[in-house]
Amino acid sequence: MRALINAFIIHLTLNILVFLKGWNVFEGKKAARIIMIVIFGTEFLVYSIGFIFYRHLPEAFTQFSRVMGTSWMLFVLYSGGLWLIIDLAYVIRQRISHKPWRLREQSRRFKTISYFVPIVIVAGIMVHGRYQFMHPEVQQLPVTIHKPAGKVDSVRIAMIGDLHLGYMIDRNHTKRFVDLIMAQQPELILFVGDIIDGHIEPILQQRMDEELSRLHAPLGVFSCTGNHEYRYDAEEKIELLNNAGIIILRDSAVLIDSSFYVVGREDKVVPTRKPLKEILTGQSVEMSKPVIVLNHTPDNLAEEADAGADIALYGHTHHGQAFPGNIATEFVFEVAHGYKKKENTHIYVTSGIGLVGPQHRIGTVSEMVMLTVKFQP
Repeated sequence: MRALINAFIIHLTLNILVFLKGWNVFEGKKAARIIMIVIFGTEFLVYSIGFIFYRHLPEAFTQFSRVMGTSWMLFVLYSGGLWLIIDLAYVIRQRISHKPWRLREQSRRFKTISYFVPIVIVAGIMVHGRYQFMHPEVQQLPVTIHKPAGKVDSVRIAMIGDLHLGYMIDRNHTKRFVDLIMAQQPELILFVGDIIDGHIEPILQQRMDEELSRLHAPLGVFSCTGNHEYRYDAEEKIELLNNAGIIILRDSAVLIDSSFYVVGREDKVVPTRKPLKEILTGQSVEMSKPVIVLNHTPDNLAEEADAGADIALYGHTHHGQAFPGNIATEFVFEVAHGYKKKENTHIYVTSGIGLVGPQHRIGTVSEMVMLTVKFQP
């Protein structure tokens, strides 16, 4: 509830600031101001109704209001940022020239141009960002592990993170993701958590589990848990995923084809989560065989490396999802996105295939990763 209230306050504040900017630009233009009132009023009303009463409204309306509202919030955030930069530059320039600098004293021509140019720029950026989300990239990652894996000399693994299925990412998106994964013909499919975003209701209402059930690979389909699995209805969501054929590994390991291990860790929000070394010992994992670890949040890469994991796969960051979030995540995480080798451990942090909030990728990509792992003793 607190997150909902915070999002509502931020949305309201941004709308007020941007509305006042336009109100100043269209001074004396009654028709333009009326259009502004209609646009901002309608958007805020639809957004507010959809977010506050989402459990009591048709699902199509709820999804539309959330997609529209979050996209609009991103639009006003970027536009407002550009307008702020332009106005600051104007004030500084006027002060240096010892000329009047108050924004209300700008010429109508300057006001109009400086108002509409950022709108056009941001609109173009968001169209491209939407395209980036709708067309995920397939990253190819070759990895060599210097351990024997029984009769297996190589394996093609599909790694996917952060689908966030729910009110925003609906069944159509789910089908799109599943089609892309299956088109790669993986031998093993591994998720790194946050398959389901929040409440389980939209999953059940749209029968998204039917799409997830189409996922299959000769060596199986597995996942660890993510923090969003635990936001609501945790056990129900985990049971649904298991029933759909995605085996959730909760601080446990599985031996694949008597050749290598996949270890899935509980998300760090779980108080009883075990240290990786304890999992490996408790599950009698033979470290002479290759070990692949699934761990949602990449906040302590050293733990997997020190425990002797050969491959460690993570998600969670979304690489910030939209600029400047990508820059922020680079400061927060040792690896915010991409590949790194730490000691003898091959690490990959995916930016994820789904999203939380605005369905735009700006400065980042939606992706799935195809690992071609070779085992060379």
